[in-house]
Amino acid sequence: KKTNTAATLPTETQWEYACRAGTATPFWYGDLNTDFSKLANLGDVSLKKFANNPYSREASLQPSKNPGPSDDFLLKDDRFNDGGLVSVDVAKYAPNPWGLHDMHGNAAEWTNSRGDALLGGTKGYVVRGGSWRDRPARCTSSFRIAYRPFHPVFNTSFRIILPAK
Repeated sequence: KKTNTAATLPTETQWEYACRAGTATPFWYGDLNTDFSKLANLGDVSLKKFANNPYSREASLQPSKNPGPSDDFLLKDDRFNDGGLVSVDVAKYAPNPWGLHDMHGNAAEWTNSRGDALLGGTKGYVVRGGSWRDRPARCTSSFRIAYRPFHPVFNTSFRIILPAK
């Protein structure tokens, strides 16, 4: 309103075009085996810090020193460590070839598109890009998920687009 410009959320097509930045791989920087440590904030080995033994007297906000498989249940790619535990400041990681930061990971991004991605036929608003809590397979340029408007979503943000002048 202050700039007298019509800002909108991108459509899914616009979001994916910007994310890919002219590439044809799952990520602008490569495939699922590419070390994303300096490139994106995805579900990595640091998610072990959320593992806790609920049956111990020390069960608190402190992570377990040697969590068992039932305590360390968050899905992650434990080959890499990107240095972020939850969402981090924008631009901590390298931009894609078009200068856009955090298109993969950090926080998933709302689009202006409705879809039934993973909702079993019920329409919701689609988010793209994945977050700090998502393993790489859920952060690719093509992965999509939809949330109903009433879902309390903790790992999603937005990116706006402005019309060309």
